[in-house]
Amino acid sequence: MVEHILGNYLVETGKITKDQLSRILAKQDAVRVKLGLIAVNEGLLTIEQADEVNRLQAMMDQRFGDIAVSKGYLTEEQIDKLLKQQGNAYLIFVQALVDEQLITMEEIDLLLSDFKRRYGYSNSELEDIKSDNVDRIIPLLLPDEAKKYQDIIGMAVRTLIRLVNRNIYLGRGVMVDEIPRDDMVSQALVGKEGIVTCFSERDGALLSVCCSFGQEEFDCLDSDSLDAAGELLNCINGLYASELSRQGVSLELMPPEYNGVKEQVRDGSVCKIPIFVRGQGLYFTVAEIM
Repeated sequence: MVEHILGNYLVETGKITKDQLSRILAKQDAVRVKLGLIAVNEGLLTIEQADEVNRLQAMMDQRFGDIAVSKGYLTEEQIDKLLKQQGNAYLIFVQALVDEQLITMEEIDLLLSDFKRRYGYSNSELEDIKSDNVDRIIPLLLPDEAKKYQDIIGMAVRTLIRLVNRNIYLGRGVMVDEIPRDDMVSQALVGKEGIVTCFSERDGALLSVCCSFGQEEFDCLDSDSLDAAGELLNCINGLYASELSRQGVSLELMPPEYNGVKEQVRDGSVCKIPIFVRGQGLYFTVAEIM
């Protein structure tokens, strides 16, 4: 995610072009090999074990390494070594920029200082971004009123990365008056801390997500394609509800709704955050229900 955040800043400020960023991101994909593939290549996991961990990842909100350790397939020390082989996303991105002669090493500190100033980030917040950790980045992109939603938003992002596409990044969230009503799918989680979540189209990403997750080439957003988005939303919300149940909070998942929300939404509680998948956008919206 850090490569997209810093890369878009460089495009916005005219340091590089969109085409140059696309070329750099393509190189990132080649460098950042999946942890399971590295483990198999190193002889630490069998293909069957790696596939099993990948399947469990689709059902659990846990990292590949955490699951492999819990299954007894790998040790913490082995995971640390594999992560070093996988690479640091920030350093890989900077190295690719330098290799392509788009920036020099001497410019990096100046660019980061300008980036902090432009977006109002502190030194510690810049380190959060450079960490490429979703849970550290999300709070930086939310208004204060929406910080209470960072867990469900994090769940959505991690699930999209695992099940749809790893080339995902977030824009800044905003508080809005209501949940989108067109080209959307929503699902309510009813209970004491009930919420409703929603995917809606922005500029093509929702249809792309429907095709990828549904493993079918849909031509438009209709009942068939939105069914796939509803299943994905149900997966995200199911993981979120399971996590809360372990904390003693019970939420019941309602069936997904299309182009409308039945539940009454609490005034002033609606947060809409853009999610970009390979440069195309969709909106993830979350609100409290009465």
